[in-house]
Amino acid sequence: MKHHTYGYIYGILAAFFYALVAIVAKPLVMGGTHPFQITFYQYLFTILILGIWISVRNRGAFRCNLKKVGSFALLGVFGGGATNLLFYSALQYLDAGVSSMLLFLHPVFITVFFAVTRIKTMKPINYFCVLSAACGTAIVLDLFSDSSHFSLIGITFGILSGLTYGFYNIFADLKLKEEDPNIINFYACIAALLFTMGIMISNGTGFSVALPALPSVFFLAVFSGVLPAYCFLKALHYIGSEKVSVISSIELPLTLIMAFTILKEQMRPLQLFGIVLIVLATVMLHMNEKDPAGEVEKACENKK
Repeated sequence: MKHHTYGYIYGILAAFFYALVAIVAKPLVMGGTHPFQITFYQYLFTILILGIWISVRNRGAFRCNLKKVGSFALLGVFGGGATNLLFYSALQYLDAGVSSMLLFLHPVFITVFFAVTRIKTMKPINYFCVLSAACGTAIVLDLFSDSSHFSLIGITFGILSGLTYGFYNIFADLKLKEEDPNIINFYACIAALLFTMGIMISNGTGFSVALPALPSVFFLAVFSGVLPAYCFLKALHYIGSEKVSVISSIELPLTLIMAFTILKEQMRPLQLFGIVLIVLATVMLHMNEKDPAGEVEKACENKK
């Protein structure tokens, strides 16, 4: 089997594992487990798994300077931690498919960020893609009718989760691209764990969860914090970031299929058309984007 074939397999697996997150988390949230509790124990399990893995592979990798640890913590709190807390909170009010759709708007936010900051030049096709994604979202949420039944609180949580996930991608790409992904993940998860724990203590959420919920939380740790990252990095190695980012676009359709077959969620044909618009806009954005980090480096060189 050729190396690029392995790359596509790993890319599809990463998208599949990420798609499972909403399907597993939705019953947990509706069963009474608080989003803060899910996030806390998910990070706890992820830290244990990564800690054992790094200790076996290269114990010396734990050593890094305080500046790097600070960057990892920033990524963990305002990126990964905030995204999980907001996404799981959205699941309290919205279906898994709709919550995933709002999270999936992060490529649009990333594109707008690079356009506003002028780190990246925005082509006319990018404006078209952003408009298509916005229209698709409005169609799914029934904003063009007077009978929209979606929770405004849930929509807010979902959109904010897309924004924080966009920050996660931008910060990791521009500031932490050369660092060991496992070390980034390990320290980011510790920061997110402490952040979540502080919120839980301050608002009195409590740490007690039903024992039957723990296997699902452990599942989330493995399939959200460990395996997808491994498959994504392997795919990146074989076929590069441009192809991997396009493959990741199947995550949303996979989530919708599993939400329909497993959770019995329903969508009208018009709403499915809105989802198609979002996926197509995301694919086109990925196919037309340049490497932001590379453009930053070129800009710096021109200033010298």
